[in-house]
Amino acid sequence: MPVAAEPLLRGWYARLREDAGPGAPVRTTLVAVLSRDFPAGALVDLPGHRRPAGWQLAVSVDAGGRIGAVEVNLPQAPLLWYVELPEPDADPAATVLLAFSDSRYAEGRLLTEDEARAARIGADHQVAAVRWWPASGLVHQLYVAPAHRRRGVAGKLVQAAFGIQRARGLPDLHGDGRRTDLGETFRRALPDYAAWRLDPWSQRLPPMTPAGTE
Repeated sequence: MPVAAEPLLRGWYARLREDAGPGAPVRTTLVAVLSRDFPAGALVDLPGHRRPAGWQLAVSVDAGGRIGAVEVNLPQAPLLWYVELPEPDADPAATVLLAFSDSRYAEGRLLTEDEARAARIGADHQVAAVRWWPASGLVHQLYVAPAHRRRGVAGKLVQAAFGIQRARGLPDLHGDGRRTDLGETFRRALPDYAAWRLDPWSQRLPPMTPAGTE
């Protein structure tokens, strides 16, 4: 009887470089790939712009190091674009990533706080948010508006945040054992390659959603 292969929990990374022509800045795309083509964690420079089979997320970075887009390969989830809100004065310093799901921007587009302010984008139209501590990669809060739950929004948002953290060379995003009931339901629905990054449930936290609105 054949022995089942071990689940693939860690992928490798492809780095694609796009030269737009003379005088134009080179854009780099970091692509997370879940396959056995290269050792787990390897960073491989590949020619061309085609993303390898098994790609999970792609982070576009310009020549100045600014992230312009984070695309997550979850076709069953709705379109999402993002606004990043750094909190450098928090203790510890934190980052919030807001997710929106309308046609104002393309899939995966990442706006800075200044860009969002100039475009008059308010938090009242957000569908989800995740907050984490970049120095450690520990997720502090995750929230999805009730009308947008069970559609893959949380998983897509967290993977986008993971890609941002990884592209900046910071510790990988992960979660400890403190979660709400909804948070634990979310963890149980994750694929193996994502679920292992969340510690076993050790402390039940109160719900973030006001009573009567779930």
